[in-house]
Amino acid sequence: MVNWFGLARAMARLPSASGYTEFHQASTQTFDPYMPIVIWGALLGGVALTVLSAGLSSAPGQLAVAGFLCYAAVIAISLSTGVRMNQLIAGWSIESPPDDWALIRARWIRFHILRTLFSVPGLACYLLSCLLEGPLTRPT
Repeated sequence: MVNWFGLARAMARLPSASGYTEFHQASTQTFDPYMPIVIWGALLGGVALTVLSAGLSSAPGQLAVAGFLCYAAVIAISLSTGVRMNQLIAGWSIESPPDDWALIRARWIRFHILRTLFSVPGLACYLLSCLLEGPLTRPT
C-alpha cells in the first residue's frame, strides 16, 4: 500500500525522464532490501492466523486463507512484473533514459495499483480474522 499511496503517486508526477529515472533508481535501492521481508512476512502471517484459528471451517480460518491468497497474488504480480521492471529501470542512464520511459512508468504504476487491489483486501481479511474469534479471543 505504501508503494501506491506514496511512491507511485510521486513517480507519476515527475515530468522529466531523467528525474523519474533518478527517483525510481534511488527508491528501488531503498525499498528492495525490505520488501521481500514485508511481503513474505505477510504471507507467513496468513499461515499463522490459519493455524491459530478455530479451523478452516470457521470464519476466522477462511478469512486467514483469503488473506493468504491475496498476498500470494501480490507476490506473483511482484515477481512477474515489478521486480523485472525495477531491474530494467536500474540499468537506465539518468542522463539519457529510453524514449518510451513514460510508457514503462505507466505500466509500472498499473501493476502497483493491481498489487494494492490485492494487498488491501488481504490486510482486511487478516484484521477481520483476528477480530472474529481469532487467536486473541479464542477460548482455551
